[in-house]
Amino acid sequence: MVTLSIITPTYNRAEYLPRCYESLQKQTSCDFEWIIVDDGSTDNTAEVVSSFSSTRFPITIIKKANGGKHTALNAAHEAIRGKYVLILDSDDVLAETAVQEVLTAWSRYEQNPQIGILTFLKGADRDHPVCAATDYDVPVDIMRCRRIRFVRTDCCEVIRAELFRSYPFPEFPNERFLAETALWDRVSFTHKCVYINSVVYFCEYLEGGLTQSGRKLRLRNPYGGMFSSELRMDRRNALKDRIKNGLLYNCYGKAAGIPLKELFRKCRSPWLALLCAPGGRTLFFLWSRREN
Repeated sequence: MVTLSIITPTYNRAEYLPRCYESLQKQTSCDFEWIIVDDGSTDNTAEVVSSFSSTRFPITIIKKANGGKHTALNAAHEAIRGKYVLILDSDDVLAETAVQEVLTAWSRYEQNPQIGILTFLKGADRDHPVCAATDYDVPVDIMRCRRIRFVRTDCCEVIRAELFRSYPFPEFPNERFLAETALWDRVSFTHKCVYINSVVYFCEYLEGGLTQSGRKLRLRNPYGGMFSSELRMDRRNALKDRIKNGLLYNCYGKAAGIPLKELFRKCRSPWLALLCAPGGRTLFFLWSRREN
């Protein structure tokens, strides 16, 4: 048995995977497993991952048809043997002490069932995080902190494995993108999070990566956008962000071709959706013109 499950969903990133692998080989703690999910790559990813082997930690390789990162994470559920889950993108690496720091931190909080996620920092290096929190080492509301207290919200979440399995990503026909926040935001309704002031995850933002694809990607996957926006329209979220996501909900609804009446009927915050309808429809036309 292992304590930490590291999941790497990958699609056509064969050239970067060896760096990811080497960072795991250098870990000061080997109490983890590595689960690689090849999401239908068309490059030589299969050959690259089949060459990986380690006497320090087990490696599991899962091959599936292309469906997007969120479906690759769903495909990993049955393979998870650890108590906690960390998502490591195929073009990123972990600091050498990352696993050790994660397990040490969880040893302080594992007996507190209120805590569902420990969130560490990402950065270009140890001294340059891409996000910052105002409160560290205290239980906080995940959604409110992510939306109103951060310079940037791209962090390294480590979630209890049972929670990860309890909130599989919804999969919509013909859509290949759903933001990871669809997981973190749902967990925020039942559990707290603790932010740890340590950069354990080193990242780059590559051309063609999900974080660079932006508006066009979301317009092409409107049902996923609606799902995420509706979560953030919840009353527990800050009003400013609720309004923003009311606009986005209507924008994506228009992209999906859903009639207004049906859009409001399905929404958990129908009055907010109704008030934001004119602005959301205008936003859709502005975005559509820019992408054409």
